[in-house]
Amino acid sequence: GTIVRRHRIPLPPPREDQFYTIDDFNINVEVILYAQRYKIIDCDQFTKNFLRKMGVRLNPPAARPDDPYTKERQKILDSMKPLRPYERIDTLKQFLEHDRHVLRFFCVWDDPESMFHDPRELVLHYYLSDDTIDIKEIIPINSGRDAVPLFLKRDKLPKYAPTGLYQPGAITSRTVLNVFGKVVGNRGRYILDNRKTGAVHQDFYRESDLKIGEVINVWGRKITLCDCDEFTKEYYRTKYGI
Repeated sequence: GTIVRRHRIPLPPPREDQFYTIDDFNINVEVILYAQRYKIIDCDQFTKNFLRKMGVRLNPPAARPDDPYTKERQKILDSMKPLRPYERIDTLKQFLEHDRHVLRFFCVWDDPESMFHDPRELVLHYYLSDDTIDIKEIIPINSGRDAVPLFLKRDKLPKYAPTGLYQPGAITSRTVLNVFGKVVGNRGRYILDNRKTGAVHQDFYRESDLKIGEVINVWGRKITLCDCDEFTKEYYRTKYGI
């Protein structure tokens, strides 16, 4: 808050019958306000111009003293930093640019194992904010099928690898290294591996893979993209020139 409120301040003894004026102030000088000693280290440009017009010769700025707490706090923060930078996975920019932007495709899945071998109509949503996909089935009235909330819940849809799909846990966003093993106290020491040694990379479907007439593999089911809405058409026309 305000240390000294706005008023006329008397000079220190033995001149306590007088008050501070503009002539008592300059850069790199000390003033005593009610027995408290303050050092003026600098001033703004307006004050400098004002004092120069009055014929005051300004002193050079003084150095700001170091704050003991700030120095000690900085030592603690430096000791907490790792010897190498950690990985930073930042998806905030993509989320802010494409929040609530959803591509919608109308699809067909011709189920070969169905009793009547009838095609299934689906709606695929691609969320541009995080590159996830969900699929909802359109069930006609009195079709005899049970209504389900989603045909595929919202998540990233992996592409089929040449050796098939990977087991759960094989695909991770980060990899770690045990640098000590079981040598030191029978306890491991784990650090993040920026080089991703032994990491397994898997491709996921992106918006560039989706186009009308394309067939995508949804966990073993061949789904054909037949059409899309106007927002999706405008998006591909603007970004890809399609």
